[in-house]
Amino acid sequence: MWLLLAFLSATLLGFYDVFKKQSLKDNAVLPVLFLNTLFSSLIFLPFILVSAFEPDLFGGTIFNVPVAGWEQHKYIIIKSFIVLSSWIFGYFGMKHLPITIVGPINATRPVMVLVGAMLVFGERLNLYQWIGVMLAVASFFMLSRSGKKEGIDFKHNKWILFIILAAVMGAVSGLYDKFLMKQLNPMLVQSWYNVYQFFIMGTIMLVVFFDTVYKKFWIFPEIFRVEGCAVIIVSFSEGYMFFGKSFCFHRRF
Repeated sequence: MWLLLAFLSATLLGFYDVFKKQSLKDNAVLPVLFLNTLFSSLIFLPFILVSAFEPDLFGGTIFNVPVAGWEQHKYIIIKSFIVLSSWIFGYFGMKHLPITIVGPINATRPVMVLVGAMLVFGERLNLYQWIGVMLAVASFFMLSRSGKKEGIDFKHNKWILFIILAAVMGAVSGLYDKFLMKQLNPMLVQSWYNVYQFFIMGTIMLVVFFDTVYKKFWIFPEIFRVEGCAVIIVSFSEGYMFFGKSFCFHRRF
């Protein structure tokens, strides 16, 4: 079952990039990201409320969200900032780069996680894993060569840097997930980190709005032009990807 969840999570990752690219088409990045966090929060809010007020309904199931205090929530808030940082860099890069460039760079995240696990947690890679790391490094080099043919210089393109930073932050998030899953319930982390991201993005939107309201009133027109269906699918995919991955971590550790 857990392996199936992992494969389903990987499958949704492919759809996720396509719909994310579609949702950013002709739209501003921050409103799309804000709506993404909104829909993600709405997906998991019922589980939080039902678990709090009717604990017997989800008790003993994977959908139960345990009640936790500040000692646990402070770690989830850190998770929210890490993931949101990755998303902000990734969304800006995705908007300005072809998906054929973004996808392969994002595919290097598992390699970064492997290297991070080796450095942080003292894990050791076997021969096949080292071969995978070398192939990933080689493919990244070949990708930079082919990108030049499309007019994209990896050394001087800031959007490439954004995608790389998004991948690095995503790898940090993956390593942090391993730490969290050792001590926290997966559904607790999944539900609340989405809620915290919504409030963080809401604060960012307010700051941007008050900063630009007297210069150029662009926030609300951009929000109304967002393709809601694509954003909702992106939100669901992100939620399920973490759901599957976190329970695999929880099962293993």
